[in-house]
Amino acid sequence: MPRLIDQKFMFPRVPVAVVDIGDTLEALLIRATLESLGAVVTLHLPGTPQDFLTLIGAGDLVHQYVVICGHGDDNGFVFGEYCEGIDTSMLVEESMPPSVIAEHARLDGKVVVSTACETGGKVFGDAFVESGRAALYVGPDGSPEGTDAPLFVHCFFHALLARRQTPAAALDRARGYDGAAELFVGYQSGS
Repeated sequence: MPRLIDQKFMFPRVPVAVVDIGDTLEALLIRATLESLGAVVTLHLPGTPQDFLTLIGAGDLVHQYVVICGHGDDNGFVFGEYCEGIDTSMLVEESMPPSVIAEHARLDGKVVVSTACETGGKVFGDAFVESGRAALYVGPDGSPEGTDAPLFVHCFFHALLARRQTPAAALDRARGYDGAAELFVGYQSGS
């Protein structure tokens, strides 16, 4: 992927993709937080489940860091209802399961953080890291309080961007913030 102009500045800005799949207020808060940390943020608003699959399957066209903002349930990422004519065949009870993620994700070497409840289990880690080839996938293994997810993302990216820590070290630091942050678990390639 060619470097964005912001990466060529004297003080380069790191590109981060924020993907809003159903929690716009959280996505906008996280966008502002990341920009305050010096990132250049692209906000993606996939309108359909297929749009989301196109995004996570785009390989080098996707930024190095991806934050998925949305809701989750026992089935996966919640997408909700759509009008007739929109392909929802990949959803199970209006949610996208990890098996579909595994089939479509092409995130070679990317760092992916999900704020959606229940998307931090091993099956999601495998879908993004083993099948999708992400370097690191982080998500909540449970249902964090709504305000805890943006705080976790802030702590993670503060360690990553401001403190220049590795993604693994940034995860450890962010998880150490408090008990609620421990709900966020990470899966790395090769581990």
